[in-house]
Amino acid sequence: MKAGDHCVISDCSYGGTNRSCREFFSHLGMSFSFVDFRDPEIVRKAMKPNTKLVFSETPANPVLTLTDIQAVSDIAHAGGAKHVVDATFATPVMVRPLDWGADMVIQSLTKYYEGHNMMTGGAVISKDKEMHERVKFIQNVHGNIINPFAAFMVLQTSKTMALRVRQQSHNAMAISEFLEKHPKVTKVCYPGLASHPQKALADKYHRDGIHGGMLWFEILGGVEAGKKLMNVCQRPWSLCENLGATESIITACAVMTHANMLKEDRLKVGITDGFIRVSCGIEDKEDLIRALKIALDQI
Repeated sequence: MKAGDHCVISDCSYGGTNRSCREFFSHLGMSFSFVDFRDPEIVRKAMKPNTKLVFSETPANPVLTLTDIQAVSDIAHAGGAKHVVDATFATPVMVRPLDWGADMVIQSLTKYYEGHNMMTGGAVISKDKEMHERVKFIQNVHGNIINPFAAFMVLQTSKTMALRVRQQSHNAMAISEFLEKHPKVTKVCYPGLASHPQKALADKYHRDGIHGGMLWFEILGGVEAGKKLMNVCQRPWSLCENLGATESIITACAVMTHANMLKEDRLKVGITDGFIRVSCGIEDKEDLIRALKIALDQI
C-alpha cells in the first residue's frame, strides 16, 4: 500500500490499538474504514475504487466474532484488493484462510506456536511467490528478523501445537458449558457453543470441530467485580495479558488489555465493563472449573 490507498479493517482488529492504527495510516497518507466484518455486505459497502487491502481477524480478539473468509475474499478480489487474515486465535489447526480465498495470513508466533511464554515472534504467510518476495524485501530493508534462538525454540514448541490446541479447545468447551450455568455470569461466548450467534459459520470454517482455546464471559458487577475476580482467582489460573500458552490465563479486559481504549469505543465493539477474556491451557479441566467456581462464588 502507498499514500492515497484505502484499507478496510475489522473494527475489532488489533484489540485496543485502533487509535494507533488511525495514527499510523494517517501518517502514511492512507485512508481507512473500520467496519463490522460479521456481515460481508457491510464490507462490500465500505469498498472504494482505491481500496487495496481488506484486513480481517477471525476469530476476532477478544470478542470472538467470525469472518466469512470466502465471502470477504470474493468481495476484496472483485474490487481489486487483497484479503489479509489475522488467524492467530485459530492457528492452522483450526482454520486455514488460504484454502478459502485469502491472499495472506498473519500469525503471532508468540501465542499458540510458541505456547510456553518464553519467546516472541510473528509470521506472514503469502499465497503466491510475488507477494512473498515483496514481504521478504521489506523485511530485509527494515531488518525485521526473529533472533536465532527464539526461532529455534518456536520450531521446537510448534511440534506439539496440534496436540495443545486440541486439549485447549476441549477445556474451553467444558469451561464454557460450566459458565453458562453460573448465576454470576450473564453471558458466555465461545464458537463451539450452540448459543454463539455465528455457530453455523464456526462449523463451516473450523476444522474437525475444533473451536479454539479462547472464550469470554460477562459477570455481574462490572469493573469492580472484574478486579475482584482477578484478585481471588487461584491456580491453575494465571493472571496476565498473554494468550495461547499451556497455562490457563484470565484477563479483565476493561482494566487490562483494553484499558487504553475510550470507554465508548470499547463498548461499541462489545467489550463491556464486566468482560472477562479466558485463554484455556492444557491443565485438567476439573481443576480449572473448581478454581473458577471458588472465585466466582466470592463475587
